[in-house]
Amino acid sequence: MKNSILKNINSYRKFVRNNNDWNKNGDYVVYWMQANRRIEYNYALEYAVAVANNLQKPLLIYEVLNVDYPWVCERFHHFILEGIKEHHLYFTNNSIKGVRYLPYIELEKGHAEGLIYTLAANACGIISDEFPVSKIRKYNDRVGNKVTVPYITIDSNGIIPLGVSEKDPYSAYLFRKVMQKYIVEALKYPPAKEPLVNLKNWGQCTLPTNFKERYAFDENLLNNLDTLLDSLPINHTIKKVEKVGTRESALEIMNHFVEFKLARYEEDRNHPDRQGGSGLSPWLHFGKISSYEIVDKVLSKQPLGWNIEELEPNGGKNSGFFRGHSYVESFLDELITWREVGFQFAHHRPDYDQFDSLPDWAKKTMNEHDQDPREYVYSLEELAESQTHDQIWNAAQTELRTQGVMHNYLRMLWGKKIIEWTGSHIKALEVLIELNNRYALDGCDPNSYSGIFWCLGRFDRAWQEREIFGKLRYMSSQSTSKKIKLKHYLNIYGS
Repeated sequence: MKNSILKNINSYRKFVRNNNDWNKNGDYVVYWMQANRRIEYNYALEYAVAVANNLQKPLLIYEVLNVDYPWVCERFHHFILEGIKEHHLYFTNNSIKGVRYLPYIELEKGHAEGLIYTLAANACGIISDEFPVSKIRKYNDRVGNKVTVPYITIDSNGIIPLGVSEKDPYSAYLFRKVMQKYIVEALKYPPAKEPLVNLKNWGQCTLPTNFKERYAFDENLLNNLDTLLDSLPINHTIKKVEKVGTRESALEIMNHFVEFKLARYEEDRNHPDRQGGSGLSPWLHFGKISSYEIVDKVLSKQPLGWNIEELEPNGGKNSGFFRGHSYVESFLDELITWREVGFQFAHHRPDYDQFDSLPDWAKKTMNEHDQDPREYVYSLEELAESQTHDQIWNAAQTELRTQGVMHNYLRMLWGKKIIEWTGSHIKALEVLIELNNRYALDGCDPNSYSGIFWCLGRFDRAWQEREIFGKLRYMSSQSTSKKIKLKHYLNIYGS
């Protein structure tokens, strides 16, 4: 198996969930597409192709959408369905020998239960995505322990493999040192752009007997997603947004950002009126685009003669490492360091979403100030509906509720004010998680958990002590309004 996934640093991307031997009498190799919903730049699919070639078996790509995941609603379902439809059309219109794409949309709760085990009964083995949070982590643990064929998960989440780090990083600075140590080697062995090109034709992929009778799904339903969506037992009050959940859309957004926004990223990123960020977070979360191809595209804008081989660690500093344009460095620090530190933390800490996972100093200072009087206390639904006295906060929450995203700078202020306006710090955490995961297209993601917990001290340090916050970093709407440009933003989302 001559594959980048098996070389050097990328060996840390492989997680063997059981010690079973490949079933050489099986009919196919399964790639269960859970987190990285793309067929390009995908280490897991690349590895599955290598296994199929080695065993001389066809490949079955299985992509499922359940109706029983937390916070299930029209918004998330529609975004994912658009990607599944894109895959369905691709495999329908392109004859790729030796592979079968199997989409399955759960029409009622529990309909997909047991499906992966039915596929496993005739499989040589299963390869899936390593993802450190939410239901995917639980599925991988449960299925890996139950099937009698090999169950291997591959980390295709970011640039630095999850298996490289020995423990959860205490700060972005510590992880940045890890990143600087390994990034050159990691970029030497990128994921294959089109891994299916390397798949040989080992015949047709035949599904188990009676499969269609037990798990019937009419793929023609994908032709009209609105009708399909209306029929599903999900939350229909949180509506879909205009963002298109396809890889094609992700690539258009990436190309537009790199060509027209990247050079002004440092100046524009914090100003809501300028919308200077990449806007790629939802597509990264659902795996429609790879971090690698974004990094590669951004690095193409470095000065003529720039050479990645010349990069050397500089002690974890957040500037000077990439030795080129400062706006490239600024963006890559966000995309790699700040995004992936959350993945590394969640990988090592199953309690990534619990109050007790916070640093001791943060828990101590919050305990000391938990009963401090609050001038304003709002209920969860008052906050959800943007019914506070603060115009800037209301606008940020309205953007989240109606668009499924929130400007990154305002997200920090949004979190800090919830700490101030709820009855306790633990209650604040519950509200932050609920509102974020209820509305955000990038919710339930290691990166979004980093943002939530940063408000409560994770990856941060102690500051000057004050009421309610103790030594947590403080932010105010008044100071925010003086620092950033948001007149147009408030005209759109303000009350």
